[in-house]
Amino acid sequence: MELTYILVDFENVQPPDMGLLSGDQYQLRIFRGPHQNKLDFDIAESLQPHGDRVKYIQSDRHGKNALDFHIAFYMGRLLQELEANGSAASSNTRFVVISKDGGFDALMNHVQSLGYGAMKATSIRQALGLDEPVTEPGSVLQPMSAGNVGFAMPSPVAQPPGKPPAVKKAAPVAKAPPAKPAAAPKKTTPVQEKLAKATEKKPQPPARKTLGPEDKEKVIEHLRLHPKNRPVKRKTLESHITSLLGGNVTIKAVRALVAGLENEKVIKFSENKIDEYKIPKRKK
Repeated sequence: MELTYILVDFENVQPPDMGLLSGDQYQLRIFRGPHQNKLDFDIAESLQPHGDRVKYIQSDRHGKNALDFHIAFYMGRLLQELEANGSAASSNTRFVVISKDGGFDALMNHVQSLGYGAMKATSIRQALGLDEPVTEPGSVLQPMSAGNVGFAMPSPVAQPPGKPPAVKKAAPVAKAPPAKPAAAPKKTTPVQEKLAKATEKKPQPPARKTLGPEDKEKVIEHLRLHPKNRPVKRKTLESHITSLLGGNVTIKAVRALVAGLENEKVIKFSENKIDEYKIPKRKK
């Protein structure tokens, strides 16, 4: 099974969409700064279904880039453990750092050179390929526009009568040097080909706009099996269902499913809070 380590620079960005990481193939590591001693209730609730697949690492060091070095050190320890387990681990393990800090680029390149999949993203959705990559400001250089420069023409010189005006020979036009032949494309190594295939973005199927009875039954069964991890807010429930159904569904379809559960008295709302769950017994 493929394994993906998601390392979140929580001091830099607090992703609200961690509920999308459903499945045992994801391992979450939340890196907190020394001043971050509390979690937002919605974020804590979205992390509950992950169970022991999420771990919190708190740095006690203050200062610029202190948490970045902590993440790099932790990733080095993970790589050491993978190398000890054999070379096959490199083809089945990826690393994703969630941060808006550009200092991780060199680290990601180094991890890729070791044969592992590695990338940096600014959100969970971007890491999962649900959002298009954003072009940072300043990444495209715009050509400068040159102003027109005028030259003053010399006044004509009077020539003696009977003599034609002297005609100056035009200066020879310098020929442009011949263009250099294009360089031959560099050959890719097996490791580079492997990385290209690992990081190749697979096309996503269109998001489902309608959900069927099997989807509703899957949601009810999940709520039945996890009575202690049930969401307490409408928004959190919608994110929970989206993650449970694979993430490739529209929010309109999810809200229609929630409305159906409300009409059937399976869930009782008070505005945007959930007051009660009445999960029906499993049919024999």
